[in-house]
Amino acid sequence: MEFPGKDFIRNPLLELIYKIEIQAQPEDIWPWIIQVGYHRAGWYIDTWWDKYLQKYFWPLIVPKEARGTYEPPAEEILPEYQNFTEGDIVPDGPPGSAYYEIVKIEQNHLLLLYATTHFNYMAPQFIYKTKYAPDGAFCWAFIIQRNDNYTSQLISWWQAQATPRKGFLILKPFFALADGAHQKQILRGLKKRVEKSS
Repeated sequence: MEFPGKDFIRNPLLELIYKIEIQAQPEDIWPWIIQVGYHRAGWYIDTWWDKYLQKYFWPLIVPKEARGTYEPPAEEILPEYQNFTEGDIVPDGPPGSAYYEIVKIEQNHLLLLYATTHFNYMAPQFIYKTKYAPDGAFCWAFIIQRNDNYTSQLISWWQAQATPRKGFLILKPFFALADGAHQKQILRGLKKRVEKSS
């Protein structure tokens, strides 16, 4: 399979891909996918450490006005968040902070998100006054594939390009570990909710 965001990420420095099988059809999974986002349905991470990351870790590098506040992820389909289209914004923090743009959407199959704003919060603020300030972009694809009449596969596929390249190569194992833990929890949270509601 070819990465659906190849036109946006031409020189990927980091790639992460995770899959999970869900006992449901794509049309049952899709409503949970398109309501994701900050203070929408959230990201379906149910672990205790997600709350503590927001409370203790992110304040070390994210300015106060750009920090999110913890809200538990949704446990149901929210009708008010079922109308995503290409060009819409998916918030990942308070207004004016980190967000994604929907660059491609195929109902019951693909939600492709593109972001550059997250790089504003990947290092202590004093770094941004130097030549080592991080910059770049990443694409995040949610892909649903029907296996048979009973199951589907949900794929979370993430690619990033970044500068300074040497700095990100050094930090690459950390990003893979941290984001990998989040990705797995997102997929598990989605699976639990979809199968519970089906």
